[in-house]
Amino acid sequence: MGSTGQKKKTNLSDTTFIVCDVETTGLSPVHNRITEIALIKMKYDEIIDTYTTLLNPGQHIPAGITHLTGITNEDVFDKPSFAEASEEIMNFIRDGGSDEVIFTGHNAGFDYSFIRESFARLDGPVNFEFKSLCTCKLARRILRKLRSKSLANVAAHFGITQKRKHRAYDDTLTTAKILIEFLEILEDEYEFETIEEVIRFQNTKIFTAENKPAALKRVNIELKDIPQDPGVYFMKSSSGENIYIGKAKSLRDRLSSYFRHNENLSFKIKKMLANVRSLEWTITDSELSALILESKMIKKHKPRFNTAIKRFRFHPFLKLDIQNEFPKVDTVYEIENDGAYYYGPFTSRGTIRQIYRNIYDEYGLRKCEDKKIKASQKNSNCLYFDIGKCGAPCTFTISKEDYKKEVTKVHNYIIGTSRKSAVGVIKTLMLEHAENEEYERAALLRDRLQDIQKVMSYQKVITSAINDKRIIIKCDNEDKREIFFIHNGKLMRTITLKRGDEFDQRDAKEEITDIIESLYFSLNKFAKHKYTQEELDEIKVISNWLALNRDRNSFLELTEKHNPEELLRFTLT
Repeated sequence: MGSTGQKKKTNLSDTTFIVCDVETTGLSPVHNRITEIALIKMKYDEIIDTYTTLLNPGQHIPAGITHLTGITNEDVFDKPSFAEASEEIMNFIRDGGSDEVIFTGHNAGFDYSFIRESFARLDGPVNFEFKSLCTCKLARRILRKLRSKSLANVAAHFGITQKRKHRAYDDTLTTAKILIEFLEILEDEYEFETIEEVIRFQNTKIFTAENKPAALKRVNIELKDIPQDPGVYFMKSSSGENIYIGKAKSLRDRLSSYFRHNENLSFKIKKMLANVRSLEWTITDSELSALILESKMIKKHKPRFNTAIKRFRFHPFLKLDIQNEFPKVDTVYEIENDGAYYYGPFTSRGTIRQIYRNIYDEYGLRKCEDKKIKASQKNSNCLYFDIGKCGAPCTFTISKEDYKKEVTKVHNYIIGTSRKSAVGVIKTLMLEHAENEEYERAALLRDRLQDIQKVMSYQKVITSAINDKRIIIKCDNEDKREIFFIHNGKLMRTITLKRGDEFDQRDAKEEITDIIESLYFSLNKFAKHKYTQEELDEIKVISNWLALNRDRNSFLELTEKHNPEELLRFTLT
């Protein structure tokens, strides 16, 4: 078979990571030996298997090492040697038949060299050659302001707790959680799509103020001069054409991510930067304002690179399209203004995959890709029907009424708390693993259970349309508060208060009172709006923002019980 000369690229979502940590008798992979090894196998952000064991190093463990790790000579006396465990270790790494396994660790070179030397000492050839990814290297490039890039410091930065330090499994689990955080950042902020891009990135040169990358020299801007405010940035060609428009929580941090490491960005981003000759930006009073302005500007200017570079939305929702005659369940990353039910956002894609798989296995909703189906007795049954995974509404095998009952069961499964709900099923599995002393698997399910419970604690279901809702949103940003007044889905007014005003000055109170009275308590308070396409896009942006931020930011959905004084108090406190 002929070759095109191009190496196959592996999407991040398809990459298998073997996260590893070893404890040793010393620092030399040639003269010292491994006393403990832990491996965690991950498919993107989902932990799918674990392996850990103490090893007899065949040499004395120094007192200083025992003090650091807690591993004594007595602990390893009756444990297998590396040679005895080697086949099990290699089988764990290779299991699944994946050709693309990425060896990962914090200071991965240390762990990798010890394992490679251990295999090299065995009788017979053992090919321990894998691409490696180091979370410490990633930390040096992504968390530049973090003073120490140690495992403990990086974990603390992300709010990751670590039970025991300098024990292989605990360090490996911490590294795995850090890897998940970094992968999300690399996809969302750096637009990386493949593991090859990430591996190149970890080895890229770190630029300084004295050593500028070429792309930054072309735009003739000092990164320190870019404001740290939220806003929208415009990348322009030599002719002044807007070739890319984006939003940022911090303009300086976002734009710095393009220029500090531009040698090893994705091909699409490098191509865009090669065409950039100037930068402009507009400061906004909040991230929500930046999102709304970004949407408007993209629709207005239609920048050519915005369609080529699709930012990945990494907080997934489950969607049940109840507006459809025969609804189905999908995983999506944005809320559309289509009347469907949306559940989420979930912090882990592993959680949503687990729920989706359970729905797929237990309920007879259709799985076909058709947006709508035309039922006919002439249609032939598909594979899903043959294996009992679909009720086949397309052939009238299941009636509309019975199909709706199945949809109701799925809805209750997602939001319920009974033993047959998502919460109940995952809780039962978690307890079974704990009883069998499979504590790592139980811990994984515990995290998924907490993810679901967190979502359902502040919402049961998001209906996508906010057309009939009256909402006030307040966004705090350092010394400012921006307030959004929404009437029946339409953004009618915004007002920004400065922290120096202490949010209670007479002028601010009077202006806000006037807005509240005219929008929500006048004779037109129930008036419906006719929406332009721009306003419908705005509704979509606000809906997504509310879904992703409703547990962290302040908003109030008005009811008939609210009075003007309550609304004024809400905006100012």
